[in-house]
Parts: sequence; structure tokens; C-alpha cells
Amino acid sequence: MKKPAQPRYRIKLRWFRPLFWPPLIPIVFLIWIFNKISPIPLKIYLMRVDRIGHLAENAEQVCCKIDLGLIERQFRIYVYRDIPCNMVLFGMWDRVLHVNQFFLLIYDICKKFGGLGILSNEMQDPGRNEYNIVEKCKQHISFTDDEIDEAKIQCSNLGYDVKNQHVCVLGRDNAYLLIHNKHEDNSHYECRNVDINTYIPALEHLVARHTVFRMGSIAKDRIRISHPRIIDYPFSGKRSELLDVYLPATCRFFITCGTGLDSIASMCFRVPTLYVNFIPVDLLVNWGSSNITIFKHYWSTQEKRFLTLSEILDSGVGASYDAHRFKEAGVEIVDNSPEEILDAVREMEARLDGAWKETPEDAHLQRAFWEIFTRRHPNREYVARIGAAFLRGNPNWTR
Repeated sequence: MKKPAQPRYRIKLRWFRPLFWPPLIPIVFLIWIFNKISPIPLKIYLMRVDRIGHLAENAEQVCCKIDLGLIERQFRIYVYRDIPCNMVLFGMWDRVLHVNQFFLLIYDICKKFGGLGILSNEMQDPGRNEYNIVEKCKQHISFTDDEIDEAKIQCSNLGYDVKNQHVCVLGRDNAYLLIHNKHEDNSHYECRNVDINTYIPALEHLVARHTVFRMGSIAKDRIRISHPRIIDYPFSGKRSELLDVYLPATCRFFITCGTGLDSIASMCFRVPTLYVNFIPVDLLVNWGSSNITIFKHYWSTQEKRFLTLSEILDSGVGASYDAHRFKEAGVEIVDNSPEEILDAVREMEARLDGAWKETPEDAHLQRAFWEIFTRRHPNREYVARIGAAFLRGNPNWTR
């Protein structure tokens, strides 16, 4: 069988590391013995640094868990084995976590011996923030004065004055994975992709009060409108790793379909976030009291109708983002319409302005939606909102 291709982001030092194993093996077993007798064990945490969403979200959640006492007292050492996807964001975490790559050699040895109780998997899989832990804690990373000054210069070069408000918009397509994840078949992610040009009515609405940044390091299609307050950042020729972090961290709110970069805004810097074209439903954003979500629709190709929320969850397709599975289940995923996106943007603006007026109908529909989820996931904390106009226009989402 052909060996899978090595991911391009993996640090290629495997031939080099084993040379250090013989003198380090005794140290590993001393740590193992120390952990057996000490009330405060030593743990090595392997960071996820290869994708920006994991670098932002996983580290923030682990820090919040530590703050809330959800992780036992430990001596913690952080290492990484992939090339950091964004050195600015990685540097911000390094200022907090004090990463020590010497212990990567210790990590390798422990891994060969099954972990020895020294390795922690928390940074690889910290969970989904189902209990709203991020909102209960202070943020953990921040910019230095020099980083802020440099970001302002780079914004000026893009034609944006940081004294004004801006909104970030992120629409997922397949361009990034085709370059950065080409060792794998990415076709099963197709249902998560969106057409950025269906966002145009919302963008035209936003420019009355904001500069709009279409975000992303790589994008497939340009925005098909031209406006001095709409900056198609991936095609600007002035993208930088600093602005990849600074723009989401400082925007008034972030519009996303739930992918990678939005974790900098929503998780690390607590920026209100609007999720449109969100999928899968079972992984909805129940956390963050300023967050709003609307979903892609699930069309039954056999019955020629949209599935109800209960049907989506009970059938199991609500937990999947695999395009192949949807096809096997006879389900077609339908994107939000431009009007649905625009309505959700207007609601987010009104809520942030303090001008939103909730009607009795809206309150009833919110309760009906969340009751369906609460019956299936009673232990989650539900503080986010579902778009009001979305629920009014799609009664199948409250049944």
C-alpha cells in the first residue's frame, strides 16, 4: 500500500529527533516517576498550529478551562510539531503559554511509549464550548503597542482609516484546501462552501456605516461589485499575517459560515459573530450571548420538501458535514438566499445598536427552536440567538 503523502505543514525533523532519544529516555522515566508521586503532575500539551481556527480556538478554550478549574493543577509545557500557520497569532500565544520546543523530543519518546500519562490531548480536542466557558472568562491574548502601530499603517495602505468601524465577512470555498490540504480528498467538504456573491445585498447595506473586509488568505472568486468601502482583502495584494489577526479582532462584528478565521473574532477577542449558511446543524453555536445563526436548508430529494429541525436531528444528517453522506441520505443542501443573509445582518446591527424590538412571535419561535435542541442536548448552555426573520420565514425550523 502506498504511504500517504506527508502534509506540507509538518515539520520534517523525524530523522533528526531519534538521535537524542538514548540520553533523554532516562529523563522521560524520571518524569513518569515524578507524576506517580507528585500531587501536581507535569503534562506536555501538543498545540494545534497548522490551521488558524484550531490555533485560535483550541488554545483559548484550554486557557478558559484552566481559569475555571476544569483542568486539574499541573505543571504545563507546550510544544508543536507543525509549521505555525500564522506567526503573529502563534507569537501572541507564545507570550502567554511560553512554548518550549526542547520538550518536543520528550513528547516523541512519550508518544512511542503510549504517552506514559505525561501527554495531554486537551489542545488537540478541547471540545466545542458547549457550556459557554469562553464568555465566562477574560480573553487571554492581546496586541503589543508595536503590533497595533504596524497594523494601523497596513490598514492605511489598504485605504482604511482605523478610526472608522469595519465589519469582516468570510465565505468559505475550496481554494484554501486545494493548496494547503492537497494530500487529502476534500470533496466531502463541498457542502460547507458558499458563493460570496450571494452576500452582495448585505455588503451594499453595510457600507452605509462600515468599511467591509471580505476576509481570507486565498479565495476562489472576487466580489462582483466595486465600492471604495468594500475591500476584497484576498485579492488586495496587501494581505499580511498581522492583518489576518488584527482585522477580525477589532471589527464591530464578524460574518462567517463557521470556518477557521472566525475563531479569532468569536473566541479569542469576544467579537459578536453572525453565522450564515451554517452547517452542520447539530454543531450550532449555542454559546456567546451576542451571536446569531442562520442555517443552510436540508431538502429531501425524495419528498420534495425541506426537512424539519426534528427530522434533521433525528435522522443523523444534522451531525454531518460530509457531502457524500447527504447524497446517500437523499438530502440536498441549499444555501441561504441573499435576502436571508441581509435580514440577519440587519438584525445583528439592530441588536448591537440597542434598537432591536423583539415581538411576541419572535420570542415564541426562539423558544420553540431551542426546546427541540434542549430535549436532545439538555446539558448545553443556550445563550445565542437564531435569526428572527429566518425563523419567521421557515416554519420547518421550529418543528
